[in-house]
Amino acid sequence: MKKKLYVATFGCQMNEYDSQRMVQMLSSDYELCKVPEEADLIIVNTCSIREKAENKVYSLVGRFRRLKDQNPDLKIAVTGCVAQQEGRRLQERAPFVDIVAGPQGIHSLPKALKEVHRGRQAVTLTTLQDDFVIPEIKAPLPEKDAVRTFITIMQGCNNFCTYCVVPYTRGREVSRPPAHIIDEAVRAVSQGVKEITLLGQNVNSYGKGLGTTFSGLLRSICNISGLKRVRFTTSHPKDLTQDIIDCFGDLVPLCEHLHLPVQSGSNRVLKRMNRKYSREHYLDIVERLRRRCPQIVLTTDLIVGSPGESDDDFEQTISLLKEVEFDQIFAFKYSPRPNTKAARFNDQVDEEIKSARLTQVLELQNEISLKKYGMLVGRTVEVLVEGVSRNGRGQLTARTRGNHVVNFHGPKELIGTFCNIVVEKAGYHSLVGSLLDPSSAPLHNGSKVFTLPLS
Repeated sequence: MKKKLYVATFGCQMNEYDSQRMVQMLSSDYELCKVPEEADLIIVNTCSIREKAENKVYSLVGRFRRLKDQNPDLKIAVTGCVAQQEGRRLQERAPFVDIVAGPQGIHSLPKALKEVHRGRQAVTLTTLQDDFVIPEIKAPLPEKDAVRTFITIMQGCNNFCTYCVVPYTRGREVSRPPAHIIDEAVRAVSQGVKEITLLGQNVNSYGKGLGTTFSGLLRSICNISGLKRVRFTTSHPKDLTQDIIDCFGDLVPLCEHLHLPVQSGSNRVLKRMNRKYSREHYLDIVERLRRRCPQIVLTTDLIVGSPGESDDDFEQTISLLKEVEFDQIFAFKYSPRPNTKAARFNDQVDEEIKSARLTQVLELQNEISLKKYGMLVGRTVEVLVEGVSRNGRGQLTARTRGNHVVNFHGPKELIGTFCNIVVEKAGYHSLVGSLLDPSSAPLHNGSKVFTLPLS
């Protein structure tokens, strides 16, 4: 009889994928459970990009101590970026934790568990290796009847943006061989997956040292029989080549959505961030993307209150938001992260100013998002039905090719299928619609044009 495994995941899609990989690695001995009280092993997969997420991790791990007091055989592992960052300090702060493993160390989790079961008090796996190779795992996906899944194509980062902790927690950039990625994608499709998102800290620089490029990988992935949708994240603007832009016009499975972090609209701030592109370069990319694929939906990341950000710098960010009109943004106040260069800058911005600027950004973006989403009202959109909506109204939730979430009433049998929805209402972050007559013609006829351009 298999033991029970509970996984709590914080942070980005890379962490979601890493959690999936750990479940796959342990699948011969463990099966997932829904509540930690049932578990024989608890994994807390952590994120340290923002301080708030890090604090949540320590709070959650502290609550799990009670479960271990009740069940001394329970094993607790803390993995991911906080584990990498804190290392042995984490075990000193939480001595009841059995394993601490960074993003590279998670692949040694089965071996570490055996050592702990043999009586070893604690195992720490936080050594970053410059020659790290991402191991292959061929176990089935942990979720039965998965509609969409993630596949990591590369790990780590070489950019060293001054605010970012990733190079210190995930190590230097390493790309997986294309054959391994394609094999994983084919196996996922054979298990019923309709949509795959390719992941990496900077997918645009994929393939260095392998004699291939990201655009080449995209073209190979989009040729997989039965794969209906492909997405990728995250992109760095400095490496977004015309070849990649052309893929949005050439490849039918590639969805018309790109998340392209800009971080700031000020050239002075971008330079201090070590982003290696200018405002003008970014706007040129946006123009070329929209010219090549008029339907493309753009989203972005923003940091407000970076060290030294002046009122004028901030106003340039506001003007960029108005000029580009992203469908959605993910905006955050700058917070100093350990080991980063920006944490040592002596011109940190006051917290009240950061909060006021974040409020202004979010209020502006709400207006823009409502306008952009409102342009879809009355239109028919093709969606992939992902599951039951979290809004508790008995609705299903689905996603357009442009990554818009659509909630609608329909039978659960539609989960995992494509259908046409008439959009009836727009909100700041999602749409509400109704199911079109199933006998109507599908929107997806092999053409890249599914709806009229949103302009």
